[in-house]
Amino acid sequence: MTAAPRSILVTGTSRGLGRDMALHLARSGFRVFAGVRRDEDGAKLQQEGGAAIQPVLLDVVDSRSIAAARDLIAKTVGEAGLDGLVNNAALASFGPLEQQPLEEFEEFFRVNLFGVVALTQAMLPLLRKARGRLVNLSSGNGKLSMPFTAAYSASKFALEALSEALRGELRPFGIRVVVVQPGAMATDIRVKGVEAWARAHERLPDNEKALYARALEAIYAAIHSWEAGAGPQADVSDAVLRALTDPEPLTRYPIGPMMDQLPALLAMTDTERDRMAAAMLGLASD
Repeated sequence: MTAAPRSILVTGTSRGLGRDMALHLARSGFRVFAGVRRDEDGAKLQQEGGAAIQPVLLDVVDSRSIAAARDLIAKTVGEAGLDGLVNNAALASFGPLEQQPLEEFEEFFRVNLFGVVALTQAMLPLLRKARGRLVNLSSGNGKLSMPFTAAYSASKFALEALSEALRGELRPFGIRVVVVQPGAMATDIRVKGVEAWARAHERLPDNEKALYARALEAIYAAIHSWEAGAGPQADVSDAVLRALTDPEPLTRYPIGPMMDQLPALLAMTDTERDRMAAAMLGLASD
């Protein structure tokens, strides 16, 4: 008899890093439950990835969607359980906190943190059966916040704290908790984020536009200049594969441009980091 392939659930696979992860894991011999929010996205992914990809309609902020996904996966994997959960789905944008609607800030936490909590709680019984792995996609911004990333950074800092707590709670059950920390990777997330800020900025009254107009211009230029040095998505997918398969996985896998510099940046004083950020983003310093 041939052993059943190991089963992994990856969220946010319609595009970007999540899509690349799902395809990479499928090509590496896993059965991948690929979380998507639209049937057509799942069909396209399955067409490219083949039978190893099983699309699952999943909205991480909808409890009924989570329950339906859990029941479908549980029925499919049976007593073998789920070998891995990769919490990848997330929101990202740029903008000044002063001008960010509270509802938008709350939405970041609903997706980037509370969605992770809800899905993890739902899938833990299946992970426990397989003594599987829980992999959370954080960011360099989960350790180092920068101007105009307040909502995203705050949610990723919280995800880091959540992961640290879970690492101790779940180890007695044989479940390893691993954080993958991508740096600036070759996705459109930064450009789309700053473009969303620009659209929101245009809707403001003139006196409010003037407050952050120079900052928007500087960051728009900085973001576009960084794109040439962005790391390949495949590096993140490979790190996720290692997080799922290394016999003794690291607690964190920092991947991509500037992540090797993160310890040095964290060792700076707050004042030094503030000046560095101002210089990097082309902002006026004090």
